[in-house]
Amino acid sequence: MTPRASTRVQIISAAIVWLIGASILLVRGALFLQDRWIPLLIAVAVVVGLAKERYILREYARKAVMRIHDRGRACYFGFFSVKAWLFVLVMMGGGIALRRVVLADSRNVVPWVLDVLAVVYIAVGTALVFGDRVYWHAVFKRAPGYASLQPPQKDDEA
Repeated sequence: MTPRASTRVQIISAAIVWLIGASILLVRGALFLQDRWIPLLIAVAVVVGLAKERYILREYARKAVMRIHDRGRACYFGFFSVKAWLFVLVMMGGGIALRRVVLADSRNVVPWVLDVLAVVYIAVGTALVFGDRVYWHAVFKRAPGYASLQPPQKDDEA
């Protein structure tokens, strides 16, 4: 009764979802700067985003790709786990709530508050864009399997 999809289709779908989310966040973040392109704020946001990608999202994406490969041909919407879909909903809800609180009375918003909001959005968007590479790598990789996506094993020195 559920639509089934190959691992490749599931990975492409996950990559597109991350790319759409990243695009929305980057555009909103840029709009919050209100025609004031402040290089320092953008640089801080990108550095924070790259750190988040490196230490959090890259491993998360690897696990998601391995999970999809382990599932094989399965329900299309299962390309993310239920826990991941709930996390997406919580993050979207948090973003909406944050915007509503900050922009509730736009006449009295202090410009630096919008700058902080812009940094948060650009940082998360940057992290998603760079983390999305894991999915695209899995899509275009010729060899079957996913061994190259697994983190390198540490040798026991003892």
